[in-house]
Amino acid sequence: MPKVPKSTRTLNKLVSSHIPPSQDSLCICIRDFTKMILGLTKNNINLPLPPSSDEVDTATLLNITDVDIDSLVVEERNIATEEASITKRIPLKYKSLCLSEMAQHNIQHPTFQWDVKGQTRWDGLVIDILVKHWLYAKNKEAFQEYPLQSDFCTKNIVSAIVEQWLRGQKASYGKDKITNQNLSRIKKKLFQNRLHMAKKLLGCETASQIIPHMN
Repeated sequence: MPKVPKSTRTLNKLVSSHIPPSQDSLCICIRDFTKMILGLTKNNINLPLPPSSDEVDTATLLNITDVDIDSLVVEERNIATEEASITKRIPLKYKSLCLSEMAQHNIQHPTFQWDVKGQTRWDGLVIDILVKHWLYAKNKEAFQEYPLQSDFCTKNIVSAIVEQWLRGQKASYGKDKITNQNLSRIKKKLFQNRLHMAKKLLGCETASQIIPHMN
């Protein structure tokens, strides 16, 4: 059995040989749908917080047949008619349907475990629901503004595209976290140096009044 590459770049390169390029309409459509579900917009590009440990513990494993497609149709009819969407290209009702099913699996706010390397049980559950609802929306012709090739619109390929996007986001999340930690350390060191010099020149009490805290 071949080993799974540990490097995100190597794994993405391996997967890329089996899926359309990232700028293909299918990949763009799936990313737009995923971002819509996560609540990301042009004005809100920050990833939602990862789930708490309690949320992870209470989330139930998904059986793709748990929610019958007919029940989704009934729910869809009960949703107030609103064609505006976060992406302005996908009807918002498909987000409502997806969130409704997530709630049934104790996922109260859609997100991923950005701070955990690799794909977790939580990530897999969210991806399964996302893919199921993307395929449902596609069958309902919700993506008419995206020229899609039907041959690629399979569960395996759609899942692989979401997983590839998630790996990229996790890598960026980790780098941003490290950068913020480095900035905090640098800020703390500069504060200590300034305070030390001020104490030498002005005395401890005066220095503490002039430079009371790190900010």
